[in-house]
Amino acid sequence: MHSNSAAAPPFLIHNGVLRAVADEVIALPDNALARGQGAFETFAARHGQLFRAHAHFERLHRTAALLELACPPDAEFVAATERLLAANELTGVARSRIRITLTSPAAGGPSWFVEAGAVPRRREQARVVTIPFVRNERGALAGLKTTNYGENVVAMRLAREAGADEALFGNTRDELCEGTWSNVFLYRDGTFLTPPLSSGCLPGVTRALVLDLGRALGLAMRETTIPLADLPSAEAAFLTSSLREIQTISAIDGRPLPEAPSLPRLREAFAALDPDPA
Repeated sequence: MHSNSAAAPPFLIHNGVLRAVADEVIALPDNALARGQGAFETFAARHGQLFRAHAHFERLHRTAALLELACPPDAEFVAATERLLAANELTGVARSRIRITLTSPAAGGPSWFVEAGAVPRRREQARVVTIPFVRNERGALAGLKTTNYGENVVAMRLAREAGADEALFGNTRDELCEGTWSNVFLYRDGTFLTPPLSSGCLPGVTRALVLDLGRALGLAMRETTIPLADLPSAEAAFLTSSLREIQTISAIDGRPLPEAPSLPRLREAFAALDPDPA
């Protein structure tokens, strides 16, 4: 298991026990490796404080229930994550990346990991491309974060080969769905548009926060079906995710785009959010 940081952090937590990354192994057989029967969540911490972690835990519990995975209570995840941030000397870091993974040992019982590392510096803008295969919005795993991520890996390879930073999926109805690791918003005619959950997209925590923030700021925000054929009419666009937060799209399929009006206000409001509101 590896962090996205330049140097892998020294420790992780497995089933509540702090272990050296170099010494950790997954006991085989495990259905997360053999069948993709695993779940995960990635979220951020700001100066060691977990950012909207309980929203991620809720989504993790939903995925775990569908895949019949044992899932510890939230308090156990919080305690493990805070301990790991301290062990990896991340409590003073502006932004850290936390990943919780549930696996499925063939012998049964819970198996879960927590990883934590610094968030690497990212581009302020992203170039995106559409790809020739689709999300199945009617599939059993639509909108879930499972360890079965092979489709995303292939999509990102195609994006990199095209000189892009992210790939956009359509669905079986030729509608815009999502990115490989992100939700997507378009700006057109004074309104920010994003695909509805019925498109098959992940119910992103950052996506939901941005919708609420935009409305609180008096911006026009709509969840609506977006035909892929309408992408060329986008005047601007951006991506959202826990680690990207709000990232401007600078080009779609090679067509340059400016930054959306009011996006700096939205980004500033997001940065000011309480990491863990009561």
